[in-house]
This record gives sequence, C-alpha cells and structure tokens, in this order.
Amino acid sequence: TLNYTNSFGSRSLKEGAQGEPLAEDATFWLASCTKLMTAIAAVQCVERGQFTLDEDVTRLLPELKDIDILRGFEDGTEKPILVKATKKITLRHLLTHSSGIAYDIFDPTLTRWRVSRGEQPSLGAGPLIHRCSVPLLFEPGESFAYSSGLDWAGMMVQRANGMPLGKYMQKYIWEPLGIKNMTFHLEERPDMIERRAGTSERMGGIHPMFGTPADPSAKIQHCADGISFWWQEEGVADDFGGAGGFGSIIDYQKILHSITAGDGKLLSKEMNDELFRPQLSDASRKQMMALCTFKEINDIQGPTIPIGAQLDHALGGALCMEDMEGRRRKGTMYWAGLPNLYWFADRNTGVSGIYGSQVLPTGDPKSSEMFKQFELAMYDKVQNGGHKL
Repeated sequence: TLNYTNSFGSRSLKEGAQGEPLAEDATFWLASCTKLMTAIAAVQCVERGQFTLDEDVTRLLPELKDIDILRGFEDGTEKPILVKATKKITLRHLLTHSSGIAYDIFDPTLTRWRVSRGEQPSLGAGPLIHRCSVPLLFEPGESFAYSSGLDWAGMMVQRANGMPLGKYMQKYIWEPLGIKNMTFHLEERPDMIERRAGTSERMGGIHPMFGTPADPSAKIQHCADGISFWWQEEGVADDFGGAGGFGSIIDYQKILHSITAGDGKLLSKEMNDELFRPQLSDASRKQMMALCTFKEINDIQGPTIPIGAQLDHALGGALCMEDMEGRRRKGTMYWAGLPNLYWFADRNTGVSGIYGSQVLPTGDPKSSEMFKQFELAMYDKVQNGGHKL
C-alpha cells in the first residue's frame, strides 16, 4: 500500500510570515470540494430511507415549490420573463447540476435578474436560503448548469435529521474515518484558524467572463482579503453544503480513500456504486460537454482533462469517461475547489488523491499543471512499484 503525503512552500506569502513552512495538517478552505461530503451525506440518507433520489424534493424543500424558469427579459426593459416549471426537481438533479438551478454569481442572466430586484449576486454573503433562491434556467433534467444544488441537498439532510449539516457529518462521516480537522465553523476551532494556510492571488487581473487568471504567467502574492468573502471572524450563519467546508488535506484524503476502496465505512457497496454511476440524461451530458469546450471552463470543471474528452456526472462528482494515458482510468470521479484544489477517485486502479492550494483566482493553469504532475507521479509509483493508495 502506498500512502504519499507532502507539503511544499510557505504557509503564507504575507510579509514576515514567509519563513514558516506549510504543514501537512494545515487548514484549507475546501470550497466546492465540500460537495462530495454533502453528496455522501445525502446518499446515506437515501440508504436509510429518509428520502429518495427521485421524489419531488419540495417535501423537505418547500421553498422550491412552484418555482419559475427565467426565459429572459422583456425587450428594452429589466423585467424578467418567468414561466412555471412543469417538471419536479429531484435529489438526483440537485447532486448532478441538472436541476435548472445555477449560481447567480457565475451566470450573467441570473446576475441580471438579481440586479433587477435591487440585489447583488454573491457566493457566500447572506443566509443560505436567500443566496440559493433563484429561478431555474431550464426544466429539471433537460440541461446542465453548475449550481448550488448541493447547498439544497445539504438542507435536505439537515431537515431530515433535525441537526445542522456539520453535526451530521461529524457523526456519520468524520468520526467513522477518524477525521478531526474538518468544520463549517472556523470560529469554533481556534486551533484550525492557527494552522490556516494563507490565501494568495495571481496578479495580472481576471478574465472578464470566466473569472480565471488573465495572465497565467503573472507572479503570485499574498491576498490581503484572504477568504473574507466567504468567512469572517464572527463566523457564518449556515452550513453551506456546496462550498462551506474547512479542513486539512490529509483528512479529506481519508474520505477519498474510503469511497475508492469501498471499505463500507460510509456507504454500502450498492450505494457506493451508485455514488460513482453516470447519471446525466443525453441532453444534460451534451451541455456539460459543450461548456467544457471553453478552455477557461475546462480549466475549472475539468482540470488537466483534454478538451473533447468524454465526460459525465455522478452523484458524487464529475466523471472522466475515457482512459487518460499514464493517469486515471475510465469512470474516475473528480471535482475541484475554487482556490485551486483538485481531487480524483479511480476505483479501477484503486488510486485516489487530492492536491490542495489556496491560490486565487480559480482555474489557474499553473496550479492544474502541478496537479497533473502529482497525478502522473502517483500512477507511476503504483504501476512501477506495485503499490495501491
């Protein structure tokens, strides 16, 4: 068995702090890597019979009842054109970004809708329900849009179990795996704050449409604002299942190992198989593939995967549906986090891994190239050394 862990560089690029090395148990904002944990929690609830993958979610999420679809705006005005959705939203849709919900901050149409209401789109500001309450962009199941569906799924877990999402994960995910450094509330963990990796940003500005680095070759410097757009010292009100987790990379790897090995600590074999199974309709998959023809989107949603490679989406994350030479195999599940974190889980070879950084903006080509080299090195060790992670 091969278990590789290493850390490189300084904990922070802040002046005066550059001499402190980054520790292996440093605290990272996991951002959208949180989604996998929420998906596992939701699938656990399905396994218990608390709700199903295909029922109408409005039993637990009445906020989504009679939801509208945003079809555009009346000519020459900012008045939105809204029509009622005719199809139900299911948990399967929420977990696979095929519900019609999308992040307002990443979608120009929803940004315009927010502004028309005198509101501002935001990734983390405000209560969860307000931030995630947007009209649909399409009928559920008929397309693909990266979304806050996992925040809604986390709310389902909370309401079905009568406890905050973090408390649920503590009991049913973190404790069974011996995970001690994971939380939605850094304000409750001064020890984790003390170990927090500093945020840095690549200079040169951001792409006006995609939010990726405008100059991938520019230098990196300390980011004074850090993660303040997501977390402040006074804490956050809600447990955001889509992007609110903080934790160490070595603890996150315990989750990846568990589902890759199928050790039964989190899910039964049947439900672990379901976590990895391709889920998208033909229309949704076609749209996911179309989005990833844009290099900048591919750098975010399919880092290191060649444009045009066959993709799908499972309940736990995206799927690479073809072999990558010297790397992951067909069926490997993967996803990423905004400050350029990347994980993969390859059940065919038994290899899993996560690359962690706190570099902004997202979709940083140099970061994804380092992740690719890490992945290649791990597969080389496995294939030439007879090891498995």
